Amino acid sequence: MDEDLTGSFPDISFDEVVVALRDEEQPFPARHLYRLSGLEGEELGLIRRVWFGLSPQRRIGILEDLETLAESNTVMQFDAINQIALGDEDSRVRLIAIRALWPSAQVEIVPQLLDLLENDESTEVRAQAAAGLGRFIHLGEMGKIPADTLKQIEERLLGVLDGPSESLIRRRALESLGFSSRPEVPDLIEQAHEDDNEEWIACALYAMGRSADDRWAPVVITSLKDPNLEISREAVRAAGELELSDALPTLVDLLHEEDSELRLAAAWSLSQIGGEGVADALEEYLERTQDEDEIDLIEDALENLTLTHEMAELNILDFSPEDLEDLANPGLSDLTEDEDLPEL
Repeated sequence: MDEDLTGSFPDISFDEVVVALRDEEQPFPARHLYRLSGLEGEELGLIRRVWFGLSPQRRIGILEDLETLAESNTVMQFDAINQIALGDEDSRVRLIAIRALWPSAQVEIVPQLLDLLENDESTEVRAQAAAGLGRFIHLGEMGKIPADTLKQIEERLLGVLDGPSESLIRRRALESLGFSSRPEVPDLIEQAHEDDNEEWIACALYAMGRSADDRWAPVVITSLKDPNLEISREAVRAAGELELSDALPTLVDLLHEEDSELRLAAAWSLSQIGGEGVADALEEYLERTQDEDEIDLIEDALENLTLTHEMAELNILDFSPEDLEDLANPGLSDLTEDEDLPEL
């Protein structure tokens, strides 16, 4: 996708989009991609009929371009076409579709993800489905999907974790269960961390970061400088997710590590935790690097740090219960104790 998608879009008929999709002699114009956002009704039906007549490479290219566009433009929403692609015959297409649906809150895709988790012929697709279901556990913990749907997802993932599936699928299942408050999950995370296999240890740290549970703080901090880079990276990310202020000195030290992925993970985690000296450490990192990708991420981290500080200053714990009631019901605060409440 080489064309610039900034600025206003020209009016493009949907017929033009379909013609361009079918013309595989030419790259699909980037300016047409936005017309695939928010598909419904007749347009969605037409894409469904056209989609499976395209070559696998065409379908892969379209989905990859849509995924890139969605990452840079949150107004764009390509759930409908990605849902079509969940049933694609090519495992590479299914893989991209699951990954691209991560931001989606549409509970209608849960049955499809569960089916892919348990029945897909591709190990990678099943693992990606396990990862994708983590989004819905997170939503369930916030009360944003039905409780019975949350329970079904958790039990199916627990069944995969306890079954004969390949290690990759089981690890992704545990990582998704990291969001869950079910009482058996901490023991499962601890068992994974005690495994001799370094991939399972890294998986456990990933799940710890999602748990919002301070019990894991000592384990995470101890692992920050593990000789195994995969383990140390996951510990660094978990420290940020758990907002472990005790990890700050080590994270600042890690900004000087040779491994760029570890440095950048440390920078982002510092921005999540905040605190005295963090901005200075990130600014110093920004000054010494010449890598454009690193510069972009550090600048993002500095912006996130500002947000972290603003949230800390807001500190809702400073409000009394009476203050919170007034905020929730501003009209009631104007009534004296002797006044009658208005009739509803």
